[in-house]
Amino acid sequence: MFDAVCLGVFVLLGRESHGVDGGFSWFLVVIWPFAVGWFAAALALRSYTSRSQGLLRLAAAAVIGVALGLLLRVVATHRDAPIAFVIVAYAFIVSSTFGWRIVGSALLRMARRRT
Repeated sequence: MFDAVCLGVFVLLGRESHGVDGGFSWFLVVIWPFAVGWFAAALALRSYTSRSQGLLRLAAAAVIGVALGLLLRVVATHRDAPIAFVIVAYAFIVSSTFGWRIVGSALLRMARRRT
């Protein structure tokens, strides 16, 4: 679920920085390629069902999922993907999806120490 939130925040921040208007439909047009790409890769790599090699699975899901999302964006929605956008997409999505896991793990370790 938090991965979906990360993708949604990516889209919403993009909207803010580019001044996009147009109701809720723009959000769906922009998010669906990334959501499909991310979750297809994560499910294929069993990122949500196997704890073994979790970081490696997450890294592979990130690389493949964002690439699929970018490809779907270009092919299915006819939107371009300039190199700056590719860099920002990878940087934000990878840092946020790894980031929430790191924060969650740290909080869990802190909670275990207290008990």
